[in-house]
Amino acid sequence: MISRRSNSVFQPDLSIKKLLEEAQYQFGVKTGKDIYELRLNLATSAVTTAEKSNAPVIGLPTLDGFLSYVAFRAALDNALNANPEHYKQLLWQWNLALRHQEMWIDFELPLCQIPLTGFNPLYDCSVGLPVDVSGDVLIPVGAFFTSNSQQFKVYPEVVDSIPLRRRVSEPFSRPIRLKNKLNTGGGSTKALDNRLYFPLTKSYVFFFRGDKSGVEKLLDFAIKEQIGLGKKTTLGYGQLASFEVRQRPDVKATWAKPLSSQIYRNDRLALIKNLPYDRVFARREIPDTRNQELFGCERFALVATIETFGTYCPPYWLPTQRTQIVRYGSIIQKTPPKKRNFKN
Repeated sequence: MISRRSNSVFQPDLSIKKLLEEAQYQFGVKTGKDIYELRLNLATSAVTTAEKSNAPVIGLPTLDGFLSYVAFRAALDNALNANPEHYKQLLWQWNLALRHQEMWIDFELPLCQIPLTGFNPLYDCSVGLPVDVSGDVLIPVGAFFTSNSQQFKVYPEVVDSIPLRRRVSEPFSRPIRLKNKLNTGGGSTKALDNRLYFPLTKSYVFFFRGDKSGVEKLLDFAIKEQIGLGKKTTLGYGQLASFEVRQRPDVKATWAKPLSSQIYRNDRLALIKNLPYDRVFARREIPDTRNQELFGCERFALVATIETFGTYCPPYWLPTQRTQIVRYGSIIQKTPPKKRNFKN
């Protein structure tokens, strides 16, 4: 029987966690109403899956998820520079955080937060909208994408790659006795027996409210440290080339994009963010300015929703974050305000 060393032998030190929290980036005002567009240009294609699992389903990147990872790395870098004598403990804390959900640290992000009663807060930002070869920004509509609400297409230019690792049978009919066996269920020796698909998209567009300079600061750090977007970044996928941030006064909402064509009436919008189903369902009939800022309308109806079990806030890989969500690509419809009946 092979004895295994328990992870409890190496418990994180609260003093080390405090060093990381003290070393995190500080940001300015994040409660402004201005909407910014971030165009993220990639040097190499990003592997973005719809879920954390290695299912070959193409997904869209999340700005809050990516920045939460970069913020952790930035805090680790600052803490190592300020406390080189604790480098082993700091690196061990980072190692544990990527593998154990109770060790993750939620650092401050330069994005506006939307508080939710009974739920984790949401960040005021969209998913990454792919830019096609003609330069059009594609909006998810159901299982398809559109740039003009008239022509619908599947995710453009997706590559079918060979598996990075293949599952093979154990040796048999051989005089071999294994002294130790690799863990094929997870970690660096995890065995895969499915294909890995990735799009050739070289640019994504995000919309957000928050501290513009803070977002730029984290992205500059990501480029400097070669932190990639998506999965398999240590193999070179998802490396950042450049980015552009500009104010977009013509954009009225961050969680939905209007659809207008012969197919969709002027009152239809497509969601561009994963959202908790309960909150969306509850807010659809609540007329307030927050709905206008987030969805582009004060009241709406759910027309064609994609309901699934997933996550809506970082860290997206945590199993405990999973709940019933309305996925991006769902369609909502503006509804007129209710008429008040006045009695004489």
